[in-house]
Parts: sequence; C-alpha cells; structure tokens
Amino acid sequence: MAIIDEIIDIVNEDSGAMLPRPASEEDIAECQEDLIDIGLEPLPEGYIDFLKKINGFAWNGIEFYSTDQVVEAANPDGYRLMDLVTMNDEFNDMYELDEKVLLGRSDIDYYTYNIGTEKYEVLEFESRETMDEFETFEALFRFTVGGRLGLNQ
Repeated sequence: MAIIDEIIDIVNEDSGAMLPRPASEEDIAECQEDLIDIGLEPLPEGYIDFLKKINGFAWNGIEFYSTDQVVEAANPDGYRLMDLVTMNDEFNDMYELDEKVLLGRSDIDYYTYNIGTEKYEVLEFESRETMDEFETFEALFRFTVGGRLGLNQ
C-alpha cells in the first residue's frame, strides 16, 4: 500500500480532495453485513485495506466509495461521497452484474471487483465492458488516480 500512501500524500495537498478518516473495524463489519443482507457480495480484502487508510476518496472526478455517506464538514449541503451499500444496490438493480462489487467511478469509468476472476476492473461507463484489469486494488488505484496525476508515464 506504499503507492496508495504516496498518492494520498500528493492529493492531500489539493483543497478540493475529500479524504475521509479511516474506517473502523465496526464500520467495515457493518458495511459487509449490509451488503450480504441485500444479496450482494462482500468487499474484497484489498479494498478493505484501503478503507482502513481512508474511508473513501473523491478527487478530480474520481470517487471510491466509503462505508457510509460522507459530507464536507464545512458544507453539509455540498458534495456527498456515497456509500458502498447504496451504490452497489443501485448498480446491481440497473445492470444486474451480480459478479461485480462496485468500488467507485469516474466521469468515464466504473471501478469494480470481479468475484469470479478475483481481479479489480475498469469498466467503460456506457457499455460496462472491461477495459483494464488488475491483480490488486493498489494497482487499480495507481492506474486511476496516479494516471490523473501523471505518475503512470
């Protein structure tokens, strides 16, 4: 997770970034139970490790969802980072992609974990076709956020 830490340090300098507090074990356990209760798959370990660092992420059009909704402290009526359970429930209702756990999105892609292949994926927003896949969440995070930072060149 060293790469994630480096990227978070860079993004943290941008006042427009939302980097919530780390998720507690209780936050994660409740999120997992809620996902299972609505018939969805639990979160993969790599994403759980990320949530223990920061409970979600929003910056420059990229979002990775949190265990619960997060609002800006200074502006409670402003931007809202959505929670994993709500977003997965809506995603599954719209597209019936039971084998995928929705982790986040950007303006052009969805970020998922494929239960069958055990890989993290970038899905094209409109077609939901797999554009890229990664062995670890760290690799997906580097590709998405690091790419917008220009670190992947």
